[in-house]
Amino acid sequence: MNDASIIELLWKRDENAISEMKQSYEKLCFHVAGGILSQQEDCEECVNSAYMDVWRSIPPNRPASLKNYLCRLVKNAALNVLRRNTADKRSPEMAVSLDELSECIADGSSIEDSIAAEQLGAEISSFLRAQPEKYRKVFVRRYWYSESIEEVADFFGMNEKTVATYLFRVRKKLKEHLRKEGYINE
Repeated sequence: MNDASIIELLWKRDENAISEMKQSYEKLCFHVAGGILSQQEDCEECVNSAYMDVWRSIPPNRPASLKNYLCRLVKNAALNVLRRNTADKRSPEMAVSLDELSECIADGSSIEDSIAAEQLGAEISSFLRAQPEKYRKVFVRRYWYSESIEEVADFFGMNEKTVATYLFRVRKKLKEHLRKEGYINE
């Protein structure tokens, strides 16, 4: 069943929408949560929470891509669980991938920064769409799906050093792009 059909079921409040979502995206949702969390129970909690959030938010929302919408909800739920857990229990791989991006994207805590977060996300998406496909896919697997450099290299059949070089180049270009757009002041 395609996204539009599932969204229609959600609009009609048909509970079959949940089983259709599970059939279509459960493996991907667990992959997203598993890239951030190490405990299976935590991953299950995040995925089920995301299904519930979709049920509650559609309607009134009508996402253009159910897949992206659901993955974003899973990722946000996983990050919340990660924050809830003590610092000692955090995934070192997730901390490393977030540290790599910290030079490009500041962790803003002011109201202005929170308001600008959506604009920043759109700007990063626009930047990534302008990158060569391989660079974009490597970047997304590393920073969206929180995969290790080794996992990304295995997925694409690349050398780990090549993946690291791709990521370095894209982060450098992203930082420069965000500087030009006024998101970074140095």
